[in-house]
Amino acid sequence: MKKVITKEKFESLCSAESYLLSALSEEEGIGIYNEKRLHKILKRCISERESCFEVKVGKYTADVLLDGHIYEIQCAGLYPLKDKIAYYLSDTEYEITVVHPLIVKRTIIRAEMETGEVARVRRSPKKERVEDILPMLFHLAHAFESGRFSLCLVSVEVEEYRYSEAVRYRKSGKYDSELFPTTLVEIEELSSPRDFERFIPEELRGREFSPAEYIPHTPLKARDAYSALKFLAEVGLLKRGKDGRRVLYRTVD
Repeated sequence: MKKVITKEKFESLCSAESYLLSALSEEEGIGIYNEKRLHKILKRCISERESCFEVKVGKYTADVLLDGHIYEIQCAGLYPLKDKIAYYLSDTEYEITVVHPLIVKRTIIRAEMETGEVARVRRSPKKERVEDILPMLFHLAHAFESGRFSLCLVSVEVEEYRYSEAVRYRKSGKYDSELFPTTLVEIEELSSPRDFERFIPEELRGREFSPAEYIPHTPLKARDAYSALKFLAEVGLLKRGKDGRRVLYRTVD
């Protein structure tokens, strides 16, 4: 995939004075759908041409269609794209890229709704990692063998403004919020099964191992680790077998 998203362009669009952010604030309001701003910024990074946005491709609508290449921006889970990607691969000849942001740093700013006065600033301990996308990819595994599909992971930093009428006295509960992307940290592209080999620990290669042996080598929770192993087997990097009722995996040479 040619480089269509750049740090300079992304951060320019994130600027508080930019047309995009001011237009979105007026159009969307506060707290309707936080990821819309990030979604639209990523879309504008790919192209500024309105004619490239929301283009009908058969029975689906592509986020961006540019120079024979479909881009789908997905800020949430990837499962909803399963049928759409399968259709693009079977019924079109377009190249396809799914752009998925990872929030690697989130600064939470609690502020008064009426005055905008900042009451508290803290950094969220949550940090999204590349490994986090593995459990989501099982239903897209076939796409990585097509030669026409890639996953573009965009690591970003954001500021999340949370508003409430009694922010100083309420630690939890409902609040309105706005998400402002600020910085592009890194871009990584995954386009073939071999790009996922690094998620198989060296200590487990060349021998059979159980999911329980895999879990200590990954930051994923147990349930997600099981899903990650299923994906790695589905793309042909692992072979799945059984010893009685015990599920075992082995790397494929």
